[in-house]
Amino acid sequence: MLLASLWLGGCATTEQTGVQRLQARASYESGLAHLRDKQPALALNAIQEAIALDGTVAVYRNALGLLYLELRRPDLALDEFRKATEIDPHYAEAHLNTGIALAETSRWEEAVVAYRRAIAMPTLAVPHVAYQNLGLALYHLKQYRDAEQALKFALSLEPQMEAAYYNLGLVFVAEGRKDEAKAAFRRVRDLAPQSPFGQAAVGQLRALGEGG
Repeated sequence: MLLASLWLGGCATTEQTGVQRLQARASYESGLAHLRDKQPALALNAIQEAIALDGTVAVYRNALGLLYLELRRPDLALDEFRKATEIDPHYAEAHLNTGIALAETSRWEEAVVAYRRAIAMPTLAVPHVAYQNLGLALYHLKQYRDAEQALKFALSLEPQMEAAYYNLGLVFVAEGRKDEAKAAFRRVRDLAPQSPFGQAAVGQLRALGEGG
């Protein structure tokens, strides 16, 4: 009877765990739906519930971190992204997002390490974003040549990436390469004149003596 009780208990536990995982997945999907509907408070509750039900899924931690970034809490986001990479060390997007959270608090050297770790993983779905962010971090560290290389590689992957052109312009300004800076800022302006980067590029062009 003891062995039977232990076996039945194990079945019940397994069944309960399976139910919790299904409930966690449902909460996670609900959280994503609330995010799409721009309801961050409801999204936060749902994703936190998913993690409470099943804390072993890296994707849930990553989603919570992204939500904290949206809520302008990079400190909380960083904790979640790091937990995601602890659960799954090969989760490239979580490493990329770790870099973003670090960059949000101007921890540029640590951000560079996280971006490079993400870039080294073949599963990274958005390498152009990682290279662009790496270039910006290197710019802030005044490593201009490396920043230029990273940003140009981002543009080789995604030629319409206005952020990379804009940050490349900043690199050229820092190096006193005004003509190249103007060309980069013009490209941003032409790609997306009404976007924040486009408007900022117009300001940079005016500062460089061009009407924009």
